[in-house]
This record gives sequence, C-alpha cells and structure tokens, in this order.
Amino acid sequence: MIQAMLLSILVVGICTTIHYFVLKWVSDTIAQRNRTAQGRNLGLAVGAITIAHVIEAFIYTLFFLWAVQGLQIGALNASGPAGAPITLMDYFYFSLVNFTTLGRGDLTPLGHLRFLTGIEAFHGFLMITASGSFVLQVMGGGAPLSKEG
Repeated sequence: MIQAMLLSILVVGICTTIHYFVLKWVSDTIAQRNRTAQGRNLGLAVGAITIAHVIEAFIYTLFFLWAVQGLQIGALNASGPAGAPITLMDYFYFSLVNFTTLGRGDLTPLGHLRFLTGIEAFHGFLMITASGSFVLQVMGGGAPLSKEG
C-alpha cells in the first residue's frame, strides 16, 4: 500500500506541474496577443488543455504499467474474453476513462492498483475543473495566470 501511495504522490506532482505550466504558457501567450482575438485565444486554450489532459492521462498509463509489471502491486482485468492480453492501448483507455471520471467498468483494477485508480479519478476531476474555470476566464477576455490578467 505504501508503494501505491508513493506512486500516487509522484504522479499527482508530475501531472499538476505539467498542467500548471501549460495553463501559464497559454495565459502568457494570450496576454501578449490582442485580447480582442477571443476566438483564437479560446482555440489556443481548449487545444492546449486537451493536449495537456491527454499527456497527463498517458503519464498515469505509464504509472499503471509500472505498478502492474514492475512493482507487481496489482493487475488490470478485462471483462471481455478470458485470456486476451491487456495492451498498452487498454491501459491508456483505462486511464482516460478514469481521468475523465467516466468509469466504464469494462476494465477492472485489482490489488493496490485500485488506490492509484481512485487518485487518478480525483486528480482528473480536479484538473478538469481547473481547466473549465480557466476557459471561462479566457472566454471573458482574460489571461488568468498572467500578471496583466
């Protein structure tokens, strides 16, 4: 359990840092642009945030793989045909479903991987909420994290 907790702290720290720097870059870019270009600013914000979320979910994917194959603290089971191997794309899909808190249920974590899964859902919800707030501020013509904000 300690390994799962330490993995969670590490992955949350990495993904939060990435998220902050993406939002800061977008905000600084908007501050340097003409703020009346709200359509382009909104496109930049949504595009960059989407890419950041996908990267963050992929980082969780790598941590799931490490937890299962390296540390052997859990497993990921498919509810489909028995004996079908779990692929990298399965782990990535599982991570995206958890990060967005969709929770489809076709892949099931076992062991201490369940803890890391719960942390990803919480963290994903937090990052998506922060991103939504950021986008609303951009839609209002702001540059939320910029000094000129």
